[in-house]
Amino acid sequence: MLDFTLDCDRCVHCGTCVLTCGRGVLAEDKEGFPYVPSENEGLCNFCGHCSAICPVDAVVSPGQNGERAAPIPPGSPVDFAAARRFMLSCRSIRRYKETAIPREEVLELMDVARRAPTASNLQAVRWMAIDGHEKAGRFTALTMDWFDTVARHDPAMSRYNVDAMMTRYRNGDDPILRGAPNAVFALADKSVLWGQTDAAIALTYFCLAAHSRNIGSCWCGFGVRALKNFVPLREFLTLGQDDVVHAMAFFGRPDVAYHALPPRKPLSLAWV
Repeated sequence: MLDFTLDCDRCVHCGTCVLTCGRGVLAEDKEGFPYVPSENEGLCNFCGHCSAICPVDAVVSPGQNGERAAPIPPGSPVDFAAARRFMLSCRSIRRYKETAIPREEVLELMDVARRAPTASNLQAVRWMAIDGHEKAGRFTALTMDWFDTVARHDPAMSRYNVDAMMTRYRNGDDPILRGAPNAVFALADKSVLWGQTDAAIALTYFCLAAHSRNIGSCWCGFGVRALKNFVPLREFLTLGQDDVVHAMAFFGRPDVAYHALPPRKPLSLAWV
């Protein structure tokens, strides 16, 4: 039986939870209270909209072990101008200070990222993280081994000058994590249909949350590509056979500051 819970003393019979239920799980009984007909129980994907939209906190949504929705004021807390300035000021950072981000701060960012929307509300994205220069350096070293062996012979990687990258690395540069002391990986089981999309959205949430804390970040495509099938790197992260890393970013305290918004290509838009 679906664990939909209603506080009848609080319910004001507004019907918004029924109207908002995207899968038509909820209905109203003869007294106007929302309930779940038995034939609808298999439709619920536990999105939590019914509790999130209730204006009087009368609903405890199914599948949450009785946990109530956290109150949050409706509407946007910032206007468009402030949101635009914040989002456009977020840049890919490739120079970092040495100090790693404390795990407590990383967990705060992860709490934002885990709430990113996912297809069918599956919430199938899982995370791994490394912190500190020793582990970050090991990740870079293994990725450079991949460059020197696999990527060197991959036609899809021909645009990258492997010899030049190896020279930079041997001269003390870090062409993979750019000296960042932290990295985070968004992964899912290979059976998850929308795993790549879900992971990309979640990592975007993470990077924007990091920017709000003056933590710089940058996506790492080389790492994602190497993690597809380079066994030493997968073993370093203790990945299972069915684990697919769909997105990763390195991050830390920026050692640079940007003062202008660079131009971009004109908008390509077709109205239909």
